[in-house]
Amino acid sequence: MKPRAWVDLAVVVALLGLSLMPLSSAFQSAEFWVAGGAGILLGALIAALGAWRRWGVLVVAAVVVVAYFLVGGAIGHRDIALFGVVPTLDVLSALATDAVQVWRQLLTLPAPFEGFASLVVGPFLAALVASTVAVGLVLRARRPLFALIPAGLLLVFAIVFGTYLGAFPIAVGVAFAVLSVGWAAWCVQRARRTNQLAVGGGDAVPWAGRAAAAVLAGAIVVAAAAGGGAVAAIAAPSRDVLRDHVVPPLELHDYASPLMSFRKWTRDGSDSTLFDVTGLPEGTPVRLATLDLYDGIVYKVSGSGGPGSGVFSRLGRSVDDPLQGTRARIGITVDDLGGVWMPTVGYLDDFTAARKVDAEAVNYNAATGTAVVTTGLSRGSHYTLDVTVPTAPTDAQLAKAQIAKISMPAPAKIPDAIAGIIGDAVPSTGTPIEQVKALEAFFRKGYFSHGLAGQAASRSGHSLNREQALVGQQQMIGDDEQYSVAMALALAQMSVPSRVVLGFTPEAGRTAVTGKDVHAWVEVPFDGIGWVAFHPTPPEDRIPTEQTPKPRQKPRAVVAQPPQQPQEPAQLPPAPPVEDSKKGDQPLDLGWLWTSLQIAGLSLLVLLVLCGPSLTLVTLRARRRRERGESGSSVGRVDGGWAELVDAAGDVGYALPRGGTRREQGHALDALVPVAGAVALAQRADAAVFGAGEPAEAEARQYWADAEHARALLARAMPWHRRLRARLFPASVLRGIRLRGLVGRLRLRRRLRPPRRSERP
Repeated sequence: MKPRAWVDLAVVVALLGLSLMPLSSAFQSAEFWVAGGAGILLGALIAALGAWRRWGVLVVAAVVVVAYFLVGGAIGHRDIALFGVVPTLDVLSALATDAVQVWRQLLTLPAPFEGFASLVVGPFLAALVASTVAVGLVLRARRPLFALIPAGLLLVFAIVFGTYLGAFPIAVGVAFAVLSVGWAAWCVQRARRTNQLAVGGGDAVPWAGRAAAAVLAGAIVVAAAAGGGAVAAIAAPSRDVLRDHVVPPLELHDYASPLMSFRKWTRDGSDSTLFDVTGLPEGTPVRLATLDLYDGIVYKVSGSGGPGSGVFSRLGRSVDDPLQGTRARIGITVDDLGGVWMPTVGYLDDFTAARKVDAEAVNYNAATGTAVVTTGLSRGSHYTLDVTVPTAPTDAQLAKAQIAKISMPAPAKIPDAIAGIIGDAVPSTGTPIEQVKALEAFFRKGYFSHGLAGQAASRSGHSLNREQALVGQQQMIGDDEQYSVAMALALAQMSVPSRVVLGFTPEAGRTAVTGKDVHAWVEVPFDGIGWVAFHPTPPEDRIPTEQTPKPRQKPRAVVAQPPQQPQEPAQLPPAPPVEDSKKGDQPLDLGWLWTSLQIAGLSLLVLLVLCGPSLTLVTLRARRRRERGESGSSVGRVDGGWAELVDAAGDVGYALPRGGTRREQGHALDALVPVAGAVALAQRADAAVFGAGEPAEAEARQYWADAEHARALLARAMPWHRRLRARLFPASVLRGIRLRGLVGRLRLRRRLRPPRRSERP
C-alpha cells in the first residue's frame, strides 16, 4: 500500500474518533471508548481485508454482521458471555435485540448510562458500520474524500443521541473542521500533480483532470461547511438533542394511585407488616409516592415532565445527587406491601437490587424522589439505597424565602367549600410562609378519625364530594387522606404550587413498618430551599366531642304467622368435583406462547439479515438459468448453455479475457483445466449460432449436459471455499445487474443528446 494511502487511513480514523466525542458525555466511562475504538478498528480491518480480497458489497456486509455477533458479546454482554468473551445463544439473542432496541434506549434512559453495560453496543455498531464504509471508500474509491460522508454521519449520530453537554465541544468541532479541510486541500493538490504528470508535466490539465479538480475543490467547500456546522452544533450551549424530544415509555396511567389504599392500610394497622427498613435516620419519613394531579376522584401521579412533577425513566446503578444533606444507606425488605411503588428515602444516589427485584424494570423520578418497578414487588424483595436526606430549613430561612414559581398540573375542579375558606383561613398580608402555615393551622383545628370501629364516622376517599363534606360540615372530621388533599386544593386556589406525598413515619428504633405508620402530607417549593413538608392532619387525640345521635327505629308489632306447610326437599343436580371447578376458574396462561413467538421472530430476523442477500442472488441465478435453458429456439438454448458455463467459471474465480470470443475464452479455460473441453464446447456454440439452420432439440439438450459436466470439472479444480462462495454469492449475477444499469443509462443518454449535424434533416 502506498504511503499516501496510509495518510488517508490515519486521517479517516482520526475523524471517526473525533466524531464519537459528543456521545461520550452520555456515557462518561472508559467502556464507551473501548466499544467505539473496537468498532473503528474492526471496521477498518474488515474494509482492508475486503479490498485485498476484492470482496463485493454483500460479502463485506455479511462479514460485518458476523463480526458484530462475534465481538459484540465481549463489548456489551460480558456478564452472560462464556469466559466474558465467547458468545453464547443468550448473547446472540441479546445482540439481535440490541440492534433494534438500543437506539430507543439511548434516548429514553437517563444519562450518564452507568449501570447499563449493554448500551455500549450502540456506539460500537455505529462505529463499526461507519469505519467499514469510510475505510472502504479510501481504499477503493478513486476519490477518497467521499469518506467524509460516513464520518460526518457518525458525527451527526453522536450529536443527536448525546446530551447538550459535550466533551470539549469547541476543540472537537475545530479539530474536525481543520482536519477535514486540510485533508481535502491535500487531496486536491495530489490530484492536480497526478494529472500534470499524466500529460508530460505541462501546465494544461485535460478535461477529465479539470473535472476531477473541480469535484475535489467542491469537496473542500463541503468539508468546510461540515466542519463549520460541527463547530456550531457542538459548541452551541443550548443546542437541541434528540433525547429532549423523546418521552420515556413508562405509562403511569396503568397504575392506580396508592393514596386509594390509605384506609386499607390503616384498617390493617399493626397487624400487617408492610416492609422492614434499616439505616433510617431518626425522624426521616419513608416516601412511597408523590402525587401532583387531582382529577376530581383521586390524587395521582402525572409524570408530566414539569419541574415539580418530573418523569420516570429507567434507573441505572448511579444517580446524580440533587441536594446536599445527610448521607445514609437504607435497606428495604418487602413483606405485605406488594404493588409497583417502591419505598424510598430522601433522594437517590445509588441503587442496588439484591433479591427478587428486576433492576431493568426500576424507573426513578429524580424530581420527586420516588421509584416504580414495573414487574412489581413481592414478599422477600430486597434492595439497598444510598441516599441524601435534605437538611430541614430553619424558620429564619423560611421567613425570608419566596415560593418558587413552578408550574404544576391544575386540578380538574376545586370544591366550593374549600374555595370559600381561603379568606377566613389565610391572612391577606404576611410572608408566604406565614400564609401557608396559617392554612396548615386551620386544618389542624379539625378532628381526627379513621372511621374505624369505636371512632367517629368518617368516610374514606378524597373525591370532590368527600372533600366538600370535610370542609362544608359543622365539624371537620377525617384523616391524612382527606386533610392533605384539602390543603393541596386550597393552595391551588391560592395559585401556590404544591403536591401530596404518601409515605410512612415509623417510630424511632423500630425497623418493621406497619399500616399504623402510613401518613400523607403536603409539600410546597421555596426558592433556594426546595420542597418543604407541611402536615395539615390534626393530632390523633383530637376527636369530636359531640356526635349526632342516630334516630332510633320504632319497633314493629309482632304478628303471628301461620305455620308453613311441609315441602319435599328439592332434587339438586350433583355438584361438580372441586378440582374440576378450580381448574375451570384458572385463566389460560399464554405467556409461554408470546415468549416463544418473540424468540422465533428474533431468530427469523437474524436469519433474514444473514441469509437474505445470498438467497436473493441464488434466486436470481436460478431464474437466469431457467430462462436460458427454456429459450424459444435451440440456438438460444445452446448460446445460453455457453453463457452459463462462462458465468459459472467466473463465479469460482477463473479470469477470462474481457470481450473475447468464445474460442478465446475456451482456450483460456482449457489452459487451466484441459479436461474440461471448453474449446470444443466453444466451437459447437459458434457452429450453432453462426451456422446454417438450427440444431436439433436433442443436440441442444446434449450441449447443456456437456456444458454442465465441464462446469463441474472447472469447479472441482478450485478450492472448497471458492466453490462455497460461488454457490452463496454468485458474482455473475451482480455483474449482470450492473451491466443492465449501465446499458440503460447509455440508451437514455443517447436519446437525450442533441442530433449530430449529419443526422439533422
